[in-house]
Amino acid sequence: MEASETRYDVVVIGGGITGAGIARDAVLRGLRVALFEKDDFGSGTSSKSSKLVHGGLRYLEQAELGLVFESVSERRVLMKMAPHLVRPVSFLVPVFNDSRVGLELMNIGLWIYDTLALFRSPKLHTTIRGADKVLEMEPALREDGLKGAIEYHDCFTDDSRLVLENILSAVQHGARCESYTEVMDIERERGQVSAVRVRNMITGQESHVKTASVIMATGPWSDRAINKIDAGMKTPLLSPTKGVHLVFPREKLPLKRVMTVISPVDGRVMFAIPWRGRTVIGTTDTYFDGDPDQVHADAADAAYLCKSANNLFPEANFEPEDVIATWAGLRPLIHEEADSASDVSREHQIYVNDDGVVLIAGGKLTTYRIMARDTVKATIRWLRDAKNDIFADRPLKHARTKSRPLPGGEGFADASATGVLALAASIARESHISTELAEHWAFTYGTRARMLAAMVAEDPTLVERVQPDLPHTWAEIDFAIQHELAVTVDDVLSRRVPLLLIGRDQGLDVVEKVALRMAKMRGWDQQRLDRELSAYRLTVANSRLFRDAAGPH
Repeated sequence: MEASETRYDVVVIGGGITGAGIARDAVLRGLRVALFEKDDFGSGTSSKSSKLVHGGLRYLEQAELGLVFESVSERRVLMKMAPHLVRPVSFLVPVFNDSRVGLELMNIGLWIYDTLALFRSPKLHTTIRGADKVLEMEPALREDGLKGAIEYHDCFTDDSRLVLENILSAVQHGARCESYTEVMDIERERGQVSAVRVRNMITGQESHVKTASVIMATGPWSDRAINKIDAGMKTPLLSPTKGVHLVFPREKLPLKRVMTVISPVDGRVMFAIPWRGRTVIGTTDTYFDGDPDQVHADAADAAYLCKSANNLFPEANFEPEDVIATWAGLRPLIHEEADSASDVSREHQIYVNDDGVVLIAGGKLTTYRIMARDTVKATIRWLRDAKNDIFADRPLKHARTKSRPLPGGEGFADASATGVLALAASIARESHISTELAEHWAFTYGTRARMLAAMVAEDPTLVERVQPDLPHTWAEIDFAIQHELAVTVDDVLSRRVPLLLIGRDQGLDVVEKVALRMAKMRGWDQQRLDRELSAYRLTVANSRLFRDAAGPH
């Protein structure tokens, strides 16, 4: 077993959005930080969201005003930190005769929502009265019983890339961040954390890493992780719920904006989302007590989402056979008694053990930066109390994550969608590529898009599209391998260039070419190449389990 010479102040377990945010916050304060993730960064819940940064309009109904205020405030912060990844989008909430909340009450609710945002939403909401005006905006909507609608504004995001840019920033500032590395055990001396034992999931090699504290940011895996590594906490802490999304061809429902709708099946909030040239219907919210590593859309999930959507968009005629792809993840909700999964609070809690193990549980994507800040501050307080003069020779700094842009957000004169478009125009002009491609790169990579333009200048063949109906190019495949910490083919095609979610054949038509490209760059032998191909094909098969309940697991 190898032993690390560095003694870290903190080891973070978990490389989802919370762990990534913690690593970035901690290293910016001057802490010595290592982060270990047993899969790819963001491969769990953090890449399985509805791809939205929002205040949580439905939390108003539950009177969680503090959570809404925190969320809309963070929405504004994230728009400045990463204008390429977090950008405004219009939402439409149709109101019918039998809607639980009427049009006028909904209007009052949106005034509260705008007020909590201090009237700094991308745009203030508007009320549309009468079915005709609503149908002009979204013709596919059900006309029967339609009274009007509310239009308001929240934000889209690329959840996988939000995680990745936090990791890249942490590494840039000195953190050690390793994917496919599992923490097998926590070691203690005199009752306090002294080290962790980690194992590389690909090579099997084990290492001994010295640390003064451990932060568990393991999301839905928290209860299992606590029991496995003897973290000294009682379980269960969580009541995870499963959220499923279905991806359809855009022609099934060509929306112009995000639709926030109420399922006629069970009355819960769901979305219909125009996304990457496709239409996404989601999400479910059902309690889940199985293996967090085996979360997939099943036939019941698909039937529920199709039935709900068909009631609201009757001409779409959604059927499970129309689905291009699915994704499913678990929300790490705090364990509490509630009538339904949707009633459980999305707020976070931090637990600090006497031995130096800190755990963050609950929360939501939009508020990850605050969760990270609170967790790091709690850890620093413990370190100062338990280790006395640990920071005597290196006073800590302010992280300033509220004003520090993420890597792709650095260098914008105008940190807004307008600034991103200006960057795209500059790249298109200087690199002689299409405006469409330049905008795709700018909104995906931010100012890092210039690195792709430089790659294409050296090898013009890289500008070729990976698939004809999608904007992604071979430059992006190479960039993922060379600059974005991708370790496996699945990392590339599931999260960096997500053909798994948007490709009509989910990337199976190009996986061999991508794998051969990666094998050449990484020096893989045939055995490793075959494993990579098999692993990705299994990922695709698991995303299609809703079609065959007896399929592979």
